[in-house]
Amino acid sequence: MASSPQITLNGKSFRARRGQLLLDAALSNGIDLPHDCRAGHCGTCCVRLISGEVRGGEGAEPDIVHACQCRILGDTVVEAIEPSGVRTVDGVLSSLRPLSRDVMEVAITTDRALPYLAGQYVQVRFNGYPSRPYSITHPLRGNPNSLSVWFHVRRVDNGCVTSSLGKKIRPGHRVKLTGPYGSAHFRPNVPGRLILVGTNTGFAPIWSIAGAALRENPERRMMVIAGGRSIESLYMHQALVQLARFPNVLVVPVCSTPQTLTSAVMPGRPTDYLPRLLPTDVLYACGAPGMVDQVKSIAAQNGAVCYADPFLPATEEIAESSVMTVARWAGSLYQAAARSVSILPVAVATGGNSRSMRIGWRKQG
Repeated sequence: MASSPQITLNGKSFRARRGQLLLDAALSNGIDLPHDCRAGHCGTCCVRLISGEVRGGEGAEPDIVHACQCRILGDTVVEAIEPSGVRTVDGVLSSLRPLSRDVMEVAITTDRALPYLAGQYVQVRFNGYPSRPYSITHPLRGNPNSLSVWFHVRRVDNGCVTSSLGKKIRPGHRVKLTGPYGSAHFRPNVPGRLILVGTNTGFAPIWSIAGAALRENPERRMMVIAGGRSIESLYMHQALVQLARFPNVLVVPVCSTPQTLTSAVMPGRPTDYLPRLLPTDVLYACGAPGMVDQVKSIAAQNGAVCYADPFLPATEEIAESSVMTVARWAGSLYQAAARSVSILPVAVATGGNSRSMRIGWRKQG
């Protein structure tokens, strides 16, 4: 019987079973390989393949593999890619503001700065509760500062953490943040059009990325597609109005459930309104896994780069008061868009080569 393959990770060698996941083999041999989602999305356990052969777990770059997804075929040498800048900071919940019936804007004031890139997420652990991953975003009102971190959090019925927001978890509650994580972050100094697609609280990293891109270049060509199952899901209306004021930014709000309150919100799904893609386009997709997979597939067919962050969906309910609020802001969005660009459906093209990246599952509750 053939001997067990020898694995060398960061200079340390151990034996493993053929077909065993690389991450499981490392952990069972006492090697603490950093990992998070264990689903091949967050990128925390990525390693560089120096020699040997593994099956599956291909990363976004040549010779990069996800240790939690690749299986050992023979003797292999790999090097871990150390997470950049991950740290833990203490803080306190400073404010909770309802954005809709189900979504809260959560602000945490930290004891020291937590550097991050737009689009990244952190593990948030309220004292007495398990940690949850949330994407860092910007406040919908005012400007952020270096000691405040903002999140859009969907409250889930019977959720261990989110159902306590505003009840047992109130301003003053102590919290720890660990991160940042995630590779679906904004890349500066990249020419070409930006296409940002977000559904529900997947808009949180999209809003952060849009702000970073416009700070770098206020004339950056950009398309923002914000979608949700119901019109009440478009809690980010204030941000959409702000973005629509830029003449170079096209804003497309989309609702998959038929509604008659306003014509400013397009019917259907976000992927119905993707433009004809070019290889020079850079896409970011955050939100419902099905939507993210579709955007990735379309980008791959057209040879465009796509950075993605799928969130596990939560149940949505429509609140009449919130629906009327969304209907009122639609007029403001139209006025802002009229001063810049019109909101029109555009065709989807296919064909091309795959150059996509998929990073990070997110579960709220």
